Amino acid sequence: MGAADVLELLDRFCTATTARDPATILALFAADPDVVVVTSEGATVRGPDQLEAFVTAGADGPTTYAWSWQDRDVVCAGSVAWVVARGRETRTTAGAHEHRAYRMTLICERRAGAWRVRHLHGSSPDAT
Repeated sequence: MGAADVLELLDRFCTATTARDPATILALFAADPDVVVVTSEGATVRGPDQLEAFVTAGADGPTTYAWSWQDRDVVCAGSVAWVVARGRETRTTAGAHEHRAYRMTLICERRAGAWRVRHLHGSSPDAT
């Protein structure tokens, strides 16, 4: 279980987000109270309860998110790994598409043979 598995985790997160599949998204995260997601909109989500509320609200919201990565760097160090992805985000709301540069960082931990997200940070250098 190495870099390819961590990149697959990133891909599964992105696919599930685009598909508005909160159950799959939540299953990718550790169920620990110190799980953190920092969003490009400025929200900081802490712990499983806030994560579930955030992911569910996003799945029910008007905007669909998708990413295409130009490059992805991953490092594995024992049971911990991190990936930095740089590329483009597409936001689609009511048929209108907005494209912008995007970066995403995941810090993951391997538990019981599977990688789980402990920290996710998304940001757009285009945002003002």
